[in-house]
Order: sequence, then C-alpha cells, then structure tokens
Amino acid sequence: MVESWTLATVTMFGAIVGSFLNVVIHRLPARDVQRSRGPRSACPHCGAPIPGWLNIPILSWLLLRGRARCCKVPISARYPLVEAITAGLFFLLAWIPPTGVRPSFLEPDLAGWSAFLFGGFLVASLVANTFIDLEFRILPDRLTKPTMAVGILAGLLVPAMPGPIASEGLERLPDLTGGLLASLLGMLAGLIVTWSVRALGSLAFGREAMGLGDVKLMGGIGAFLGWQGALLTFFLGCVLGALGGGVRQLVTRDPKVAFGPFLAGAALISLFFRGFLIEFLTVTWPEWTARGDTAPLVFIGLGVVLLSMLLLLRRRRYSR
Repeated sequence: MVESWTLATVTMFGAIVGSFLNVVIHRLPARDVQRSRGPRSACPHCGAPIPGWLNIPILSWLLLRGRARCCKVPISARYPLVEAITAGLFFLLAWIPPTGVRPSFLEPDLAGWSAFLFGGFLVASLVANTFIDLEFRILPDRLTKPTMAVGILAGLLVPAMPGPIASEGLERLPDLTGGLLASLLGMLAGLIVTWSVRALGSLAFGREAMGLGDVKLMGGIGAFLGWQGALLTFFLGCVLGALGGGVRQLVTRDPKVAFGPFLAGAALISLFFRGFLIEFLTVTWPEWTARGDTAPLVFIGLGVVLLSMLLLLRRRRYSR
C-alpha cells in the first residue's frame, strides 16, 4: 500500500511538471511573437509579464476564472487540462507502478524512484507531443529524439521497464545487458513497424500516410516499453485511431487526423496494463475462440458495422 503522503507529493509534482509542459507546448513550435517577448512568462495576448503567484498549477486558472488578469482575455482551458492530466498520470505511476516497485518516502528504494522518474519522463513526453500534434500536426524532433535516448538509458538502469526479451538464451544475460538489449530491440521494433506501415500506406494511397514524427515517437515508446510494448502500442494506436477518426468524421468534415495522440494514449495504456493486455490477447482471447465463445466477437463486429453505417450516412448527407 502506498502511503498517502507519497501519493499527494507525486501528484503535486506532476501538476508542476504539467505547468512546465504548458511552456514547452507553447514555446517549442515556432512562435515568432512569443520568442520576441523573451524567456519570461508573459501573457500571450498583450505581452504583460505574469507574476509567480499566478503560475500556480490549476489553482491560478480557477482563481482567475479562466481570464487573464492583465487584459481579461480568456485563457485556454488547455493549461489546467495539461496540468491535471499530468498530475493524474504521476499519481498512477506511484499507485500502480509499471515495474511493480512503488516509490516511497518512508522506505526509500532506488529501484522504485528510478522507475518512477523514468516513467514520469515518458508520461511528460507523451503529454507534450499529444497537445503539440493536436495544435500544429507535428511531433518535434526535440521531443521524440530525446525520448529514444532516455528510453535506452531507462532500459540500462531500470531493466524491468522494457520487460524481458522473451527468449531463453537471451534471458540469461545480466540485468543491465538484458535491459539495454530489450530497450534497443523495442526501439527498433517501434521504428521498423511504423516506418513499414508508413511506406506501404504511402504506396497504396499515393500520398504520405503517416509522418516521420510518428515513426520517431514509436521508436521512443519502444525504447521504454520493449518490443512487446511497442507492438501492443501500435496495435492499440491503430484501433484508437480508427475509432477516433471515425468519430471525428461524424462530427466534422475534416478527414485528417493527428495520429500522435492516439499513439500516446495507446502507450499509456500499455505502460500501465501491458501485462494484462498481452495475456488477454495471447491467452484469454484464444481460449474464448477455442471454446467457441463468439459473444465478444459479435459485439465487436456490431460496433464496427454501426460505426461504418454512421460514417456512410454522414458522407451521403454532405455529398448532397
């Protein structure tokens, strides 16, 4: 059981990290106006400096009622949303740690805190990439490449993070060597699978089917989660992307969908529930089909058919 003090502290720390991520999301893409105002926090509308007491995560936005103190212009809800999401994810990292070793202040454990810090880096990268991709449709190299590098370091120092290599001969390697190899294999799996799908999709559709940023992001995810986590993330990302893209076409007429947020969401699912999902897909599901239990397949099929019909109706309505 994680003590409440640790959970409260890491949650507050996550909110602070989320506040920093808002700066990254706002400043990392090219914004000439913001760059001209210097490195200090300033109102994006009128350029007035923002005092430190108005930079308290979540609370400042609530106290200001979502409006800038200087010019009364509405402040985007993205700011408290990023802070709240990051705080919640840091809470989960301590509550259900992916490596099984919980961080603790009462009984400090280097393995637990190392896994927490590396997991926090991955979470922060995924959140920042998600919101940048949603707004600018890019996944910056200054985020994706460091994610790959830190992921390899995580595999070296926290071998449990990328997981076992699942090979009898290679599992006998020392932990440090095995973790590094598992991380490198995961990175290669993420890069190769995503790049292959991108190349085949581009040939099939005659245009770029997926950006290189998605390929590099998957490389970073694989470095953290290993080859099994990389394949699981890509599979879940495609499922989430198909569902999300379908819903988007039902709501809007824009067929373009940013794939990065779906990969990030799938990576978070894999980070926390990788073991359960792999067992479900490789053991439970085959057992269902072997017993002839087709109920799950029927429900999934009905869902796909319903979504397809809604998409067709939507297209016909706009084609008239």
